[in-house]
Amino acid sequence: MRKRFKSPLYLISLLIVLLIALGVFYVIYKNMKDEAVIKTTGPLSVNYFNGNKIRISKNKTVEFSVINSSNEDAYYFIEFKNLKNIKDNIKYTLTDNKDINVSDNLNSYNTVVSSYIKISGEETQNYILTFESEDSIAYSLELNVALENLETNNFAEVILKNNEVKDNPKTVPGKDIATEDEGLIKSTDDYGTTYYFRGNVKNNNVRIDGLNYKIVRINGDGSVRLVLDGVADTLKKYYDNVNDYSYKSSIVNNYLTNEWLNKNITDSSFYIANQKYCNDISNNENGFLALTRLKTDNIPSFVCLGEKISSKIGILTADEVIFAGATLNENNTSFYLYNKDISTNYYLSTASSLSNNAYYPFMVNPSGKLINNDSGMYLRAVRPVITIIKTAMVDGDGSVNNPYILL
Repeated sequence: MRKRFKSPLYLISLLIVLLIALGVFYVIYKNMKDEAVIKTTGPLSVNYFNGNKIRISKNKTVEFSVINSSNEDAYYFIEFKNLKNIKDNIKYTLTDNKDINVSDNLNSYNTVVSSYIKISGEETQNYILTFESEDSIAYSLELNVALENLETNNFAEVILKNNEVKDNPKTVPGKDIATEDEGLIKSTDDYGTTYYFRGNVKNNNVRIDGLNYKIVRINGDGSVRLVLDGVADTLKKYYDNVNDYSYKSSIVNNYLTNEWLNKNITDSSFYIANQKYCNDISNNENGFLALTRLKTDNIPSFVCLGEKISSKIGILTADEVIFAGATLNENNTSFYLYNKDISTNYYLSTASSLSNNAYYPFMVNPSGKLINNDSGMYLRAVRPVITIIKTAMVDGDGSVNNPYILL
C-alpha cells in the first residue's frame, strides 16, 4: 500500500512547491513592474508614469510630468533619493525638450538634479529621464519632485525673493556691454535653470570670513556661486608646462586649492560646496572651440562644453564674464565684476589659443574687457570663485551696507 501512494504523494508535494515558487515569482514581478504614481506637493501634481521608485539594470528611460493646478507661479526641485548600488559609470540625462538638458553621473554626494525650476500657473511641464550604464549589475533609486518653499532663508530663495526674475537681458550678452543694472536673469546650465546677475548690479554683495564677494548666479542645483570682489594678494603663472594646460594641472588651481582656500575660508568652510567648475579646453584641428564660439559666433553658455572639475574653489569662465556684462570689443567699468583696485589682468578657465609655444587663456583686463592676447606664462592675477551649499541660511539684503551674511 505504501508503494502505491508514494508516487501520488510525490507529485502533490512537487505541485505545492511549484505553486509556492510561482507565488513568490508573481510577488517579485509585481514589485518590479513599473506602475504609474501620482503625488501632490502643494499646488503641484507630479505624475510619475513609470513610478517614482526606479530599479535599473544597464539602461532605462522614464517619464514624468509636473502640473501646476493653481493660478500662481511656483518653484520646485528634482532630486534622487535612496540611491543603492550606485557605481561611478552610471550616467543620467534629464530633458524637458525646452529649457532643461542636464547630464551627469550618479553619485551619493550631490543628489539634486535641478532646483528652483519655475512653473507658471496652470502650466504642465513634461520630462524624460534616461539612465545609461555598461554594467549589468542592478541599481535603484527614488525620484522625487518637491515644492521649493520661498518662505525660508535659504540663500537662493532669499535672492529670488529680493529680485524680479527676468526671462531675457536688456542687452545682448557677448555683443553689448552691460552698464545698467539689468537684474537677475533666467538661463540654463548643466543642472537645469540658473539665475545670473548682469550689469551694474547693486544688491549681490556677500561677506564671508572678513572678505567681500559678489554673487555671480544661482546654479541649477540651488547652490550659489560667488566671486571675490577683488583678486588674491599674489600673482601667479597659469601653468609650467605648455603640454599640459588644463586647469586641473595648473599652478592657479594648486594655489587656490592648497593655499588660498585654507587661509581665507575658515569659520565658514562648512558652507563651501564641492562643485563642478568648467574648464573649456575642447579643440579641433583649427584650435580651441571657445575662441570661435565666443569671438566669432557670439554663443556664450552656462552649459559646460569642456571638462568639469570637481573642487571647492575655482575661477570664472569667459562665458560667466560675458553674461555678467563684459565683451571682447570694449572696456566696461560699469558692471559688478569691475573693481578699480584690480590693476592686473586676471585669469579665466576658458582656453583661447596656443601660439609660439605658449598657452593663452581668456583673461579680463583692469578696465573690465575680456581679452585673449595675454600668455599664461606671465605673472597675472587670480580671482577666486566659491560655491555656497543649497541649504545655507543667510541674513541681509545684498546691498553694500547690508551684505548677505551666512547664518
